[in-house]
Amino acid sequence: MSDQENWGEDDDNDPDYVPPVEIENGHVTSTTEDDSESSDDEVPTTSTNGEFNTDLPTAHKYLGKLKHVSGYTLYDDEEVLEVMAIYTTTMVFPGFTLPLVINNYAEMSVMQSYIEKNSVFVLIIANAKLNGVFEYGVTMEIFENQVRINSLHIKAKGRQRCRLLGELKNWGGQLKQVIVKILAEPEITSPLCDTQLYTLKRLKPYTSEKYCDIIKNYKYRRYHLCQYPLESWVYDKYEVSYYVKLLLEGLSNYLGEYIPKDPVMLSYWFAQNYLLLHEERLHLLQLNTALERLKVGYTFLKRVRIIRCSGCDVEISDPSKVFAMSKDGIQSNYVNPGGHNYETITVTSAQNFQLEGKPSKQFSWFPGYAWTIMHCKNCGKHLGWRFTSSISKPYCFYGLAKGGVKVHIEGDCHDNKLRVFTAIFEEP
Repeated sequence: MSDQENWGEDDDNDPDYVPPVEIENGHVTSTTEDDSESSDDEVPTTSTNGEFNTDLPTAHKYLGKLKHVSGYTLYDDEEVLEVMAIYTTTMVFPGFTLPLVINNYAEMSVMQSYIEKNSVFVLIIANAKLNGVFEYGVTMEIFENQVRINSLHIKAKGRQRCRLLGELKNWGGQLKQVIVKILAEPEITSPLCDTQLYTLKRLKPYTSEKYCDIIKNYKYRRYHLCQYPLESWVYDKYEVSYYVKLLLEGLSNYLGEYIPKDPVMLSYWFAQNYLLLHEERLHLLQLNTALERLKVGYTFLKRVRIIRCSGCDVEISDPSKVFAMSKDGIQSNYVNPGGHNYETITVTSAQNFQLEGKPSKQFSWFPGYAWTIMHCKNCGKHLGWRFTSSISKPYCFYGLAKGGVKVHIEGDCHDNKLRVFTAIFEEP
């Protein structure tokens, strides 16, 4: 084994050590089973019943101990600002975390100088055709960072949607300078709220934050609906609580207790976590209200999906095997020592793959688990990793990288263009 492949053996006692190189998927196999960071041992990896502690992946402790950056920045609606942008292949919606490892010296210098004055940058991504930058992005606020040997480790949280104005200026590599306008998140109200006398609204409730309460008091709602020309179900479909109910029911298998009930955060959770095509997620990002995102999201939820190899289309897994190993959800962003970000889907089982190398715990995204590289048995495409543990449940699961697999919609036409502009008006 070469010195580069042995980077973990001689540096286990150095908390600031970062591997200089990567192989293929960014992880470097080592003959030792010790983690490069000892901080993971300070937090129990399992609960009393042996189940894995799903709080751990959200902390991204594999990045080491980082310095906390105080503050919570929200800009005014429609505010225009000029900020740094980072162009990545991963998507992050408001409320979710993006881990970053910057190894390029020039990018590190620019980023360090920028962080001294401003903790907010914009995350930008490729458009649907993958030949340019999408016109919408998300402001990200750095809440932890640390300069390590030859690298800068960062954790940033998504805050607000924004729209790009004008052209990008290149600062080198993935760093850009952009002018953006902050997009509003309008409050969603009932379609009946502005058409009733105050006395009637006060005495006869017509809506609620929970759809079950609307049904419970539906006889009162009929008093309000009697002035409208259409059937009552038409107006029910414009109640945001109606779509919250539908999505929560459809997502009940995915760690339901951690799925947010708030309409805005639920709409972002669905866009971040569900098995969506790239263009589907872009469309959700540009929609202006939570109600629109929930309506379109429910249309997406009804489509039958299969997880296939992105190289040869062989089936790898399906949505019934998807589960959550993190409280953030079933699909999360992680970063490897080489600075490559992976949107990773966790599944209980997979097929048509072969393993490469020995299990390793170094830089493991799931503390206590050892990872082994997975390749497609048919074409050799890197699919992700198998994670195994002798003490935590589940004892084995698979992390599929979005770059190695793709979501196929059963029964869809060859050209997978969205037909979602009319989806808002489809009946559930």
